[in-house]
Amino acid sequence: MAIEGTDAATRAQHAFIARAVQQYGRALFPMVAALVLACSVAGSSVAPATAAVATLPSGQPDATPSNEPVLLAAPVVSAVAATPAAATAAPTFGLIPTPAAATSAQAPIVRESFVAQGTEPSVAADPFHAGVVAVASENIITLASGRNCSRPAVRISEDGGATWGGAVYPWGGLCYDVHAVIAWGPGSRLWAGNAVGAAGGLAMSVTHSDDLGKTWSRAFVETFTRAWVGCYPAISVDNWPGSPNFGTVYVAYNWLAGDDGVGVSLMASRDGTTWVHTDVPVTPLAGYPYSWRIGYRISAAPNGTAYVSFYESSLKDWDSDDLFNEGGRSNIGRLGFEVALVHFDGQNLSADRPIWATSVDHTKAQWQSGLAVDYLGRAWLAVETEGRVSLGRLDGAWTSFSIPGQTSSKPSVAVSGRTVFIGWHAVDAAGRVRTYYSLSHDAGETFLPPALVTTVSWSLRAADVTNGVGLRENADFCNGVVYYAYGDARSQLGVYLAQIQT
Repeated sequence: MAIEGTDAATRAQHAFIARAVQQYGRALFPMVAALVLACSVAGSSVAPATAAVATLPSGQPDATPSNEPVLLAAPVVSAVAATPAAATAAPTFGLIPTPAAATSAQAPIVRESFVAQGTEPSVAADPFHAGVVAVASENIITLASGRNCSRPAVRISEDGGATWGGAVYPWGGLCYDVHAVIAWGPGSRLWAGNAVGAAGGLAMSVTHSDDLGKTWSRAFVETFTRAWVGCYPAISVDNWPGSPNFGTVYVAYNWLAGDDGVGVSLMASRDGTTWVHTDVPVTPLAGYPYSWRIGYRISAAPNGTAYVSFYESSLKDWDSDDLFNEGGRSNIGRLGFEVALVHFDGQNLSADRPIWATSVDHTKAQWQSGLAVDYLGRAWLAVETEGRVSLGRLDGAWTSFSIPGQTSSKPSVAVSGRTVFIGWHAVDAAGRVRTYYSLSHDAGETFLPPALVTTVSWSLRAADVTNGVGLRENADFCNGVVYYAYGDARSQLGVYLAQIQT
């Protein structure tokens, strides 16, 4: 019965993601046309790399859906030790190993709050001002023509998410792409990135605010790469005080580099005015001349470098006019995630050739992954595969997390000191979605068993919207608190924030 339940949950989860992707594909090309009209622009078999599996005991509570704030005290539990296993193709980059220690049994305190109606949230916590948190959300608009676009909104809290200011719109009232991302920098500068309409399609745009969202700089719109149907960006700021690139903002986005596949494009700036650009040097797998890449994440490191991660599938055949179609198993040589090291000296931006970090077992894993860098400069990557979520360092073992009878997906990761957070969603055979998390207090040597973020669950059927409720969810750390933002359809389409005191 357990196997049947798991299979049913897997089918439900894949149906949910497939519905969102189908909606994304149907909306994508009409959306480009809508944006160009509505906007003006300023100048096979795989071997996943996993180790021990942390599972949640069955019989977790549920509750009637509500959007009222929920306060949870996580159960006091013993640490779950992970059995080390070698990661796939994991170079060390000269990083320092972590000494073993025991995860604390102290119970985290979890508070969940409703932020706003909307979808696809992105969260950022100001690392220099405790309690200052920003959440960006999408607000899908259906035009009279039937085309969809979004008016991205940002809301800021100055009390750790207890209350929220009104919505502000970094790109004004015009309808743009649906994947806005944000990041804080020194001096409480809030950066925002999104694709905007340009001649021929969409182009990457970045703006910033120095007064908590009251006003925004003139948006920079890149011309480094030709416009196409999307950017699906990621953004990060170097907030490491000892870094030679302290305050530098990094952006990663995808673009159609050629008929053989999608490029991994990077931008960097120290002031938001002068930008430099490079592309990650990617090479197709032998015998598979085409490559599909998406789901980029980028994170700055304390030594002045940065890491960029991305999903890649190596394909025998691919058509840029049918870009989401990766073909059947026989067309795919490998699918998984690569990671590259990024260098910036203030004038020149470059990237090393990426390494293959881990494989996954299904193409829907491309839509959500997590990347974070710890104080020793080690990159942590979180992915979904085989109905579980997996977290690991490039220089160490991986740990998997699963929920009995449910399919886990859409991981987010955040790291502060020796504390590592992973959050994710799980779907049961009935199509109910729940949100979970786990913590390590010893740099990933051991993890607490998975725990519910909230006792509320919601139905997949309620999330019938372009791209689903959240494709770019993430988590951020500040002053011992994890801020984890996610989409939720318990009561219409909403954005929620969990504040987890570690």
